Amino acid sequence: MTDLNDLLAFSQLTLNKTDEEKSVLANQLGIDINEYNRRIKGKEKEAEFVIILKSMGCLKHLEAYDEGLSHVTGEYTPDFQIELIDGYKMMVEVKHTEKDSYKISSGNLSRRIDYAKRHEIPLRFAVSLKGYWGLFTSETLEEKGGKLTISDFGGIKSASWWDQELETCSYMFPRAIKIRSVYSKNHKKGTMISFPSYGELVSYELYYDDRKIFRMKGINSPYLLHTIYLEALQNRLANSKQIVEENGNVIVITDIYDDEHFMIISEYEFLTAPISHIVKSSDTDLIRYSALSALADKDFRSLDKRTLRYVISELVGKGVDIMVFRDSVGYRFEDYREKFWIK
Repeated sequence: MTDLNDLLAFSQLTLNKTDEEKSVLANQLGIDINEYNRRIKGKEKEAEFVIILKSMGCLKHLEAYDEGLSHVTGEYTPDFQIELIDGYKMMVEVKHTEKDSYKISSGNLSRRIDYAKRHEIPLRFAVSLKGYWGLFTSETLEEKGGKLTISDFGGIKSASWWDQELETCSYMFPRAIKIRSVYSKNHKKGTMISFPSYGELVSYELYYDDRKIFRMKGINSPYLLHTIYLEALQNRLANSKQIVEENGNVIVITDIYDDEHFMIISEYEFLTAPISHIVKSSDTDLIRYSALSALADKDFRSLDKRTLRYVISELVGKGVDIMVFRDSVGYRFEDYREKFWIK
């Protein structure tokens, strides 16, 4: 199964099915389920990278290479050739691993470098290491013997060009943040934001140091966008501590972060986190999006970094202390906005 359309077709066919049901269907269709899982994960990360580029507003043009033809010719083509808004062009190989490090063999790397040199376009590696993205030059991979570890993605030893080339950053939130969400399975004034297990979101409150920053209630609330764009923050809180209280048709979920360590969340996390909560109707089911299905959907609209930055600015204006990190350098929010956003 090498064709993207085949991958997508089987992915759509098995949406909302269990792993066991997927394996049975794959066996009936003569599909190697292990190969499918490996390939679909790779394609999912490629789609996520493209969505990040679109959301950041830095993508002018993208050309995907035909891997089927590359296989026939034996060429070591990258995944994409992209042109950024400023006219800068690069070839990009997208890789993902759940291991503690990423490794490419010297032979594989040299052949990919040779291909890029023949076309006189620099080669980059967009690598997702356990979900944490970095962007690396082929020269960096050569210097490091083809191996990257987590220290190469951030901190004082960072070798990533992610922030520079995508003009992005990460936000550091203080501890003592709380989000209180109220859901109902029978409410006349919901927000049309729903979760299958809880029902429709009715209200959403964000607290900092036990002080309410804002409350969203109802579909006409000016803070409705905030609840969407802050999904990555809520996910991080929920992974720290979550309290679920149920009373009839009403479920109250309180997500809390009061750890002694600060939270740092990259802009791309905010821009991709909501995708898995977007659903659309099919003939028989509500289908939850993945990055791949979202990118394949002509009606999909990615989130926008300008709106995210407006939301973050509002939080700061309401008293939430947020620091900004770019290239491992920390800035007060106001200083960062003045230096990089106001041109």
